[in-house]
Amino acid sequence: MTTTAVSPEDPDDVGTKSRLVRPQSGQAAQVNIFHSSTRPSSPRLLPGPHPNFVGREAELAALDVCLAKPRPSVCLVWGMGGIGKTALVIEWAHRVADRFPDGQLFVDMQGYSFPRAPLSPDDASAVILQSLGVDNDQLPVGRDDRLSILRALISSRHMLIVLDNVAAAEQVRPLLSASGSCMVVLTSRRRIDQQIVTELAGQRAALTTIPLTSFTTDEGLVLLSSKIGGPRINAELNAARELVELCGGLPLALQMVAALVGERPHLSLTDTVASFTQTIKLLPEDTDDGSISIGSILRSSYQLLPEGSARLIRFLGLHPGGRVAVSEAAALANVSVTRATALLDDLVTMGMLDRTDAEGYELHPLVHSYLRELVMEADSEQDRLEAEKRLAAVTGKPRQHVDWVDDSPVTIDRLNRNVLAEVIALRLRHAQRDHPNVSLLIHVDGPWGAGKTTLLNLLEGRLTGPPDRSLVISFNAWRHARVEPPWWALITNLRDQLIRAIPWWRRPFVRAGETTARVRRSGASYLVAMVVLVILAVGVIALFRPFPISTTKFSEVAKAVSAGLAVLAGFWSAGKVAAKLLLWDSARGARLFEQSHTNPMQEVTAHFAWLIERSPCPVVFFIDDLDRCDEKFVVALLDAIQNLARDASADGRHPQRAANFVVAADGAWLRRAYERIYENFEGAVDEPGRPLGNLFLDKLFQLGISLPAMGPAAQSGYLDGLLGVAAVTRPEVVDEVQEVRAMVVSSQSEADVLNALGKASSEARQSVIADAITKMSGPEVTAATEHSLQKFAPLLLANPRSMKRFVNTYSVLRILRTLEGNTIAPDALALWTIVCIRWPLLANHLERDADLIDAIKTADAADNVPDPIKSLVSMPAVQNFFRTAPTDLTPDTIRLCCGGQAG
Repeated sequence: MTTTAVSPEDPDDVGTKSRLVRPQSGQAAQVNIFHSSTRPSSPRLLPGPHPNFVGREAELAALDVCLAKPRPSVCLVWGMGGIGKTALVIEWAHRVADRFPDGQLFVDMQGYSFPRAPLSPDDASAVILQSLGVDNDQLPVGRDDRLSILRALISSRHMLIVLDNVAAAEQVRPLLSASGSCMVVLTSRRRIDQQIVTELAGQRAALTTIPLTSFTTDEGLVLLSSKIGGPRINAELNAARELVELCGGLPLALQMVAALVGERPHLSLTDTVASFTQTIKLLPEDTDDGSISIGSILRSSYQLLPEGSARLIRFLGLHPGGRVAVSEAAALANVSVTRATALLDDLVTMGMLDRTDAEGYELHPLVHSYLRELVMEADSEQDRLEAEKRLAAVTGKPRQHVDWVDDSPVTIDRLNRNVLAEVIALRLRHAQRDHPNVSLLIHVDGPWGAGKTTLLNLLEGRLTGPPDRSLVISFNAWRHARVEPPWWALITNLRDQLIRAIPWWRRPFVRAGETTARVRRSGASYLVAMVVLVILAVGVIALFRPFPISTTKFSEVAKAVSAGLAVLAGFWSAGKVAAKLLLWDSARGARLFEQSHTNPMQEVTAHFAWLIERSPCPVVFFIDDLDRCDEKFVVALLDAIQNLARDASADGRHPQRAANFVVAADGAWLRRAYERIYENFEGAVDEPGRPLGNLFLDKLFQLGISLPAMGPAAQSGYLDGLLGVAAVTRPEVVDEVQEVRAMVVSSQSEADVLNALGKASSEARQSVIADAITKMSGPEVTAATEHSLQKFAPLLLANPRSMKRFVNTYSVLRILRTLEGNTIAPDALALWTIVCIRWPLLANHLERDADLIDAIKTADAADNVPDPIKSLVSMPAVQNFFRTAPTDLTPDTIRLCCGGQAG
């Protein structure tokens, strides 16, 4: 993540920028960090002032009044985007820099730097601590530890801290509590003073709020004069006034107009006014906050660009935003670096970009938002994909915007399944790192056509990429459905894909080693075959007598060579036949091995573990299309997986590494297969509310993940994508997205995240789902969630498996509901999770008909529910469960827990 804080290495260099380096995961907090030799005595980290700053005398005076108040003091400057908040604060800060002898700090909180995520308080405190000389490897991980150190470092200092571009109060509350006697200036598009006043009251800090409005006509004329000269303004004063009014007095729009007019001296101000007026007529009516004006300026400026410049800046809409390197712009536009530099410099003169240094340019968030919509409208899907691929090749980062190609299983996503794939990949990596000798079996559940194969494709892209690569073994069960035994197909797939994954020079050694291992495991039968082959070879050789080699008997030599080659071919064929039959190098040989060996699965499991140990990285099996196979093969394959995974993991001879499995199949199909195969055990093994099929799957899989339901918003967006309809994001939604994102990244608990999502509109909520799930999957929020779930322990079965399944299932359901934009309360979701674990049969009926819950909770429940669950709901355990539960399950609550809509 990049920030706009200036590097502290040279306090006098106020134009450069630094990059935030995150602390390593799991890093312990350091206490003795206050004596860093790199700490500057007086860091001066303000960006340079704007070269054409004009006006704002009243606001500058208000900031002076804020400075004159007793310390500590906080000042909030707020106003719409492009109004000049940052320029005002930086101008004032430079004017009063000598009043802060201990230094000035500047942190861009990235509140509206869409699509970059807003800076969290943790990351912002890291930026400030690094600016104060704390080395990255000395940064503690916890927020409280960082704030304590920050408070200690600045408690006795009189510094100015500018927190620019704040989207939500949650971003800055912790920083304000640690600011001590320093003066803090905030800039935001929202008036967040009411959200932080309580925090400031605890510190007895003075708060000043300064609203920033558009320029008056006279102030706008001054700005235009500073850019294009007073004589030209005076010559067409009326047209100049119209320009200021068309721009709504917005400084950003005025600067762009001034750049446009200044670059084209032949274009009169009157013609410029006519051009902009015509553009505005083509735009829909909007609010009076200046959004139409800035849109008209951008559109008019774009329409006047040469073709090359227009294409380049249009494709910058595919860039993540913020600082743009020349190499990145060149890749997006598919031009040389030299050509890209020339085009970018032209765009700077047009006021559509800012030059930051020799290698970089800055995109204003409003300009970037406009360009993003423009490229979606003007360029084809294929052109956008190719541009993003070129950008990814330069940056080494995944593409920011991905599009569908067709409706078949692919590796790109339009349903936010990338987030789910990332969560599953995280679980697998944790298992590989923390418990490498234990297999994790994951079941991806969903009906036909739900997108299970696409999810596997997305997951493979994450597992096979850096930093922790895995070897993914793809196994299509449908293609091997007629191969018996199933374990042979699994091992053969593993061996073949493993050999392809290792360097070519190692392959012969692995093949030879694997053959030797099979010889050792096959035992006497193979040795007998080898003895027979040797006897045959000796007999054949005895039939031939040595031929003298001479030039006169060439035909006899040729015959001898031919005969020798024939003998070798015969031996080779015999060896292949022996290998297939006796070394289970064929399905028939595997069946023969099972019939002739006293304990075949022990040797098979040992050989499976031997292959896993030869893999250059952890192994993950993807089992797909199992729900297209008959019940006999389903059970046989899952039993084979159970043997190979669990038994190999428990084998003391191979404790170093185990394989993980992800099985994508319809859960109802798998449960039915076990119930058909083991129907003789029905009534003897199953439990009330837990049919035989559920028991088997609970025993086999540690984690079950259902594909999320498609809500109305997801359905609409998916259909728009198939129809090629470009998504258009309204400017106010862009701002809301960043505000909600700022609240999410600043959250410390699951309830905080859900509260932020609950306040958002449905459109904004969909845009921050990935951030919300990432936050809830983090260690800090996960620990807080597990703590809050402890009160449900009395409702669980008293066994370790039940406890583990509760935590795992709850976390999965929370992710799925969040993906659907659903913010069901934690207690309700936890209670529903327990119902799913203890009585899955009851959960299935309630999922189909949530209104049954009212009948179940009545005294005569058995008379008003379907026959399959009558005896179950009459049990005292079930009645006591709903009677003593800490929250109530209503029909609407159950619908939300299941992924539907309330009501």
